[in-house]
Amino acid sequence: MDRPSIFTYFDFRRFLRDSQLQRRSVRPAFTLEYLAGKVGLKSKGHVSLIFKGDKNIPEEKLSLFAQAFDLDEKETEFFCHLVRFGQARTHRERKKHLDQMVGLMRVADRRLVPRQYALCQDWWHPVVHELLRFRDVADDWEALGAALRPRITAEQARESIQLLEEIGLIRKDGNGLWKPTDAVLTFGDGWSSVAVRQFQIHTFAMARQALENVPVDERDVSTLTLSIGENTFREIRSRLALVRQEILSLARSDRSPDRVFQMNFALFPLTSREGDDT
Repeated sequence: MDRPSIFTYFDFRRFLRDSQLQRRSVRPAFTLEYLAGKVGLKSKGHVSLIFKGDKNIPEEKLSLFAQAFDLDEKETEFFCHLVRFGQARTHRERKKHLDQMVGLMRVADRRLVPRQYALCQDWWHPVVHELLRFRDVADDWEALGAALRPRITAEQARESIQLLEEIGLIRKDGNGLWKPTDAVLTFGDGWSSVAVRQFQIHTFAMARQALENVPVDERDVSTLTLSIGENTFREIRSRLALVRQEILSLARSDRSPDRVFQMNFALFPLTSREGDDT
């Protein structure tokens, strides 16, 4: 059983479970009780609760866990961010530690996930990808950048094409034009929610800008303030899911697209319920 590489994990509990099993296959004495002693916890039951997700690792124990599994300096740094990422309570905290993890993956020559992550870091990468479905684009980066609203620089356009090509989402055809491939991008477990949420933050900021910069006849923005109960909330969510599917179907069947649009849906509470913690 090979030693698990920490740089392939986005779930520190899975890493700990896999590593403990691997160590025990080599050293039968490496039990949960032994591990508890190494990291200064009271019992193997406490370690078991950490493995299951019922307990967190205290900050002061991170280095002890790293030492118990003989992690080197870079592995220890990644492990600490991995645990903080998994135990973070806010999106901002999770993103901060995920950014550090992705940077360390580059050091470990793990290219694919960092490039996928980069796809959601800037709003224009998915836009460029969609634009290539209906517009002929060669290597004129200035023209490509100018086609976006708001426009991006020629360097950003070039880097976007390079990123999309590295991931396998586009390639040049026989005429030297960049075209989407049939590849399906999968983000995997653990980090996709953070990356996608970051993209959503970008798009909602752009929606705000569109209120000022896009003519009224080229946009549709509406708002509703509602008083509803839990059952109605769930029904609205279900109907929104159906509407999204219908809109996607309409877009896929469009034979003459001429622009890339962004559509955002948002339904969120503005007040707490009676009895909820404030």
